[in-house]
Amino acid sequence: AWFGKPPPKSTGRDLFNAGWLEARLDATRARARLCPEDIQATLAELTARTVADAFRAHLAKAAELIVCGGGARNGDLMERLTHALVPARVVASDERGLPADQVEAAAFAWLARAFVHRLAANVPAATGAAGPRVLGALYPAR
Repeated sequence: AWFGKPPPKSTGRDLFNAGWLEARLDATRARARLCPEDIQATLAELTARTVADAFRAHLAKAAELIVCGGGARNGDLMERLTHALVPARVVASDERGLPADQVEAAAFAWLARAFVHRLAANVPAATGAAGPRVLGALYPAR
């Protein structure tokens, strides 16, 4: 059901985790014995196709996908994304001035700045909040 949701959306280990994978593998193992390399390739292809489908559906005029985090360091995934998104260009965020490994730290710094300036930092359509909200809390040291 998550794949059919419109953006903005986010997920992580809360939905796609070892239990999710094991449930699918258990159903598949009855038909064939899968080696770890096949499982990894399938997950990489699932990721690339999901990203490519969303890109085409919601960013059809975009000429470039900027990848950050660990995915930008995954050569196999980057190759799959490049192939799936032709003619769009696929680049790591490093090429646009933000090291791929520092995106999460930069995001938390941005959230901290928004908190200090009392600026709303949520996306209600993604979080389900009733409206814009200042996020976070400050706990001064004694």
